Amino acid sequence: MDPINVYKFCPKCGGALEVKKENLLVCRKCGFKFYISALPCNAAIIENERGEILLVKRKLDPGKGFWDLPGGFLDGGESLEDSVKREIKEELQVEGKMGKIIGIYEDKYLFQGINYPILTTVVSASITSEKLHASDDIESFSFVPKEEVLGRRFAFASITKGISDYLLLKV
Repeated sequence: MDPINVYKFCPKCGGALEVKKENLLVCRKCGFKFYISALPCNAAIIENERGEILLVKRKLDPGKGFWDLPGGFLDGGESLEDSVKREIKEELQVEGKMGKIIGIYEDKYLFQGINYPILTTVVSASITSEKLHASDDIESFSFVPKEEVLGRRFAFASITKGISDYLLLKV
């Protein structure tokens, strides 16, 4: 279900919310405007010295058991670069460094029955060591040869598109 169809009451005064546009709810009582905006996310493409790409397997829904890239949501007030470093540290227990932006992709993130719009910035990144440890919401990880990466089943279309663009840029 889309957020526009879920939120019914104003977070400011408790009045009824009315749909004004596909991404705008307005309180009938106080006029508060509640915009449904895409949540910012990051995803890091990390290569090892053999040119293989690091993929992680999701431990939790959405996409439990599917492949993904290390990454996640940006915290309020956090820069893209800081969020990439934080997510690499949380998920893999190593220090990371952001490289170049590969692209920005729209997607949906189904959480607790609500299909949130997200905007994922896929970046290249590097890590300080290969002594990785699956942590946080990662079940496992694997370095995969580039020619095999797109044959995997990914949790999100934005990740597939980002990896595809990355591989095209690397040719």
